[in-house]
Amino acid sequence: MKLAIFGCGNIAKRIASSCKLVDEIQLVGFASKDLAKAKEYSEAYECEEYGDYDYFLNSDIDAVYIAVYNPGHYELIRTCLEHGKSVICEKPMLASIEETQELFALAKEKGVTLMEALKSVFLPLNIRIKKMIQNKELGEVKELYASFMRCGHHPLSHWINDPKTGGAFKDLGCYCIGTMNYLMDEEPKLLEAESDATDNKADSTAYVKLKYGDVMAKAAMSNSLDGDETLIVTTDKGYIRADHYWKSGSGYYVVNDERHEIEEECISDFYYELKHFAYLVDNKIPESPIMNKEASIRLLKITAGEKP
Repeated sequence: MKLAIFGCGNIAKRIASSCKLVDEIQLVGFASKDLAKAKEYSEAYECEEYGDYDYFLNSDIDAVYIAVYNPGHYELIRTCLEHGKSVICEKPMLASIEETQELFALAKEKGVTLMEALKSVFLPLNIRIKKMIQNKELGEVKELYASFMRCGHHPLSHWINDPKTGGAFKDLGCYCIGTMNYLMDEEPKLLEAESDATDNKADSTAYVKLKYGDVMAKAAMSNSLDGDETLIVTTDKGYIRADHYWKSGSGYYVVNDERHEIEEECISDFYYELKHFAYLVDNKIPESPIMNKEASIRLLKITAGEKP
């Protein structure tokens, strides 16, 4: 699969490094409105080409990884799909359910793949935890907790403060809520949400309470406070804990006061979502069985502000 990365921020470097590890991906180059930046990145990762978006849209690439700031996602995804390019887009992919339905329909019409890049649900660690839950290895799940709290010191002008597409709830909440949705494999009910958002500024810290059937869940996210980045699954026989669950291969579980380590392969945090996406594109599969339209909408129903 020939892939170009659209966007030359810091995350593009990590995506590119992981692309180099996936045999099924040929990283062709980088695209940016800043051609000098695109050239710099392409040379750094030994890519043959660079250019603006139109350059790659009119080339023979198969797919695009969209890694631009969140406000630019919708228009860029739509343009890529209209040019017959498959798209994997950084989370949060879109700002509304309506946009999500529209673009998945467009991808189907064009015969290409569209997938939201929520890397945590492709990691072997979280796949293992899900199997433990399904097999009731620690009994019945009673409570979930997921957090992502990291101070970023963002200026007011930064896109993260955009009330429509920014905020800790939408950005970091994707990992917290998206991972819990994946583990429980059902749509949660939002019970309570609190944040420091105002009319003119997105939230920098948010807390939510959810319910998956009879299972209570809590999530905490912040881009202005340092804290934990932890997933905890509490059962009637013990608990499972994974720190840095969005990029790690390590965790542990406790049963009868005995701790047991969990060690799973983690080649890189982006590797598994990229390999999965390449498989979809190469086999002309329009939606991921893991991160499909329904999964993206299920996530948006919470992060886009559905009221209890």
